[in-house]
Amino acid sequence: MQHYMWTALIFQLLLAAATTAATTAVTDGCPPSCGGVDIPYPFGIGAGCFRKGFEIECAKGGPVLAGTPLRVVKLSLDPDESQVMLPIGSQCFNTSSPAETNDIMYGQTMMNEHGVYRISDTHNMLVVVGCNTVGYIASKETVGGGQDYAYNIGCMSYCNNSESAQNGHCKGVGCCHVDIPPGLTDNYFDFDSEYNHSAMINFSSCDYAFLVDRNNYTFHRSDLKMDRSRTSLVWLDWAIRGSADISGDEILSCKQAAMTGQYACVSAHSDCVDSTHGPGYNCKCSSGYQGDAYLPNGCTSKMPCLLVLLLLQNT
Repeated sequence: MQHYMWTALIFQLLLAAATTAATTAVTDGCPPSCGGVDIPYPFGIGAGCFRKGFEIECAKGGPVLAGTPLRVVKLSLDPDESQVMLPIGSQCFNTSSPAETNDIMYGQTMMNEHGVYRISDTHNMLVVVGCNTVGYIASKETVGGGQDYAYNIGCMSYCNNSESAQNGHCKGVGCCHVDIPPGLTDNYFDFDSEYNHSAMINFSSCDYAFLVDRNNYTFHRSDLKMDRSRTSLVWLDWAIRGSADISGDEILSCKQAAMTGQYACVSAHSDCVDSTHGPGYNCKCSSGYQGDAYLPNGCTSKMPCLLVLLLLQNT
């Protein structure tokens, strides 16, 4: 009888903890997920369900960043990261005249109307696949700059025959990779191909450049003829940024945001943390609490879970 009572109590505590976590994940009446991807606030689908800049659209194939075709794979509050699928860039050569390119796809990505996202320099790298080509990534410069593009960084991939590229190796032969700078808000790819491609046209008729999670790509020789419609998994950092205070100045820090009516860390037992990847800030539940710091009463105590563990140890 006593064992039954303990079991019933543990079940009730677990149910209460699960119910609390579920009700704090999204605002009332808003879709909690799309295509198997959780949509926690400040992200949201539909009017009144998201903070400005964090709108998600639930498309036929799953969630996408609003106003873009970029498919969302994951949205995380802590750490403040998202995973999306980005297009690749490519150029293909004229088989009858290998010195000429006849088709270029720049893989341009514009996803930052409200400045929320940064392409993570910690998780991602630039990969260039092809023979005798330089591929690079460029990103638009911030307002006030004198050039159209602030960043240009790339690497050279070389081949002297069809056997030179080796599976699992991306060190300059058939494939090269390079770190990207911090702060990228958008990107496009381009190529410099000043070398003769006539000897490679049969096994490497196109060059490719793409951003990808550095732990999610291994080169294969078959990539020299990859599908040009392919997308790659990329990490984005995000933060609360871009809202203006009463003077019209941009809010860049926790200290600035706390003095406005647009402060995002609305839950009790929440803390504000200045972003480490560009201007802005993020909200976290305080130590001993868990949940969504961007919602009123979104941070709940971890105590019920700890109590359950203690009860389990004593049954």
